[in-house]
Amino acid sequence: MTQSMSKTWHGVDRLKYVWFPRIDYDKCIGCGLCLLTCGNDVFRWYPEGSLPIVANPGNCVLGCTTCAKLCPEDAITFPDDPKKFVHSIIIKEKVYPIVKRELGERLNKYPDHKVSTGKAITDISIKPEFSKWHGVNRKTINWGPRIDEKKCIGCGMCVVQCSEKRSVFGYDEQRRKAVVLVPENCMVGCNNCQIACLWDAITFPSISEVRELTRKLIASGRIKEELDAKLQQNPHLLIELPCTSLEKTKLNQ
Repeated sequence: MTQSMSKTWHGVDRLKYVWFPRIDYDKCIGCGLCLLTCGNDVFRWYPEGSLPIVANPGNCVLGCTTCAKLCPEDAITFPDDPKKFVHSIIIKEKVYPIVKRELGERLNKYPDHKVSTGKAITDISIKPEFSKWHGVNRKTINWGPRIDEKKCIGCGMCVVQCSEKRSVFGYDEQRRKAVVLVPENCMVGCNNCQIACLWDAITFPSISEVRELTRKLIASGRIKEELDAKLQQNPHLLIELPCTSLEKTKLNQ
């Protein structure tokens, strides 16, 4: 395995908690979608077996299960229910003071993410780099968060939980409410904001439509083309394992 990066999660030492994907190689078909999906360098590719490897488990975002939700064969699992796991950390580590500070920093850095009652939300639109998802028009994919204002307490967790480059959320400081700015900027399959919301104020559509789309993309060869291109451009993603013959046989099943 390669070395995992030392990070914090809203002030909490990331390596203090065990959270990372496990791959069932009896189910894995080696499509590579998990490696293409993960933005945190968790996976590597084992070319001899044409299979993904969890090489940097400590890089996995606490509570994130995006790779598992998109896996067409249910070959990826996590140690615990993500919502139960993350909620226990939020309560135990008392992260909200850090979240409040992070929210202020985010809004100062991106003043156009501030919205006000009676004004247009924002001129922010879907970012060009997110306009396609594996070649599919992102606007045609039914995936993005919805906020129940009656449940939202304005803690800002969803705003800072989401990657700042995505610009999915804004914040109404007057009403103390999070606002969905551009749902199409949301990473397909990701619901980390929902998982971290203690108040169940965020909902997402069913993942079933997205799952069906991933199967079609795999069958069309699109995912393999993208995987091959990524591995060619990033040879460091290739990994060799000191496996015994028996282990290699198992990996190739």
